[in-house]
Amino acid sequence: NGQPIKIPGFIVPVEFNDEQIVTQFFLVPFFGACIHVPPPPPNQIIFVEYQEGLKLESLYEPFWLSGVLETTLVENDIATSSYSLKLHHYENYYDY
Repeated sequence: NGQPIKIPGFIVPVEFNDEQIVTQFFLVPFFGACIHVPPPPPNQIIFVEYQEGLKLESLYEPFWLSGVLETTLVENDIATSSYSLKLHHYENYYDY
């Protein structure tokens, strides 16, 4: 809790801004989690708020996320998460 981390995963959009840029999302360990199959357990999902937003070209693209991890319970219609991340940086998984 409160530690900086770098973690890979897939993005499941939760909220968009007016330009269709993703501002809230879940980071999940595999493609299709929360969309095509039941969500993973809360300890495998990270909720991320990113006001600057990111343009998501495809749900198939994995990303590396860097930021500070917090233990917080976030529940909504898509999934429940035991963690949240204060995002500092993201990059395409394959560019790493």
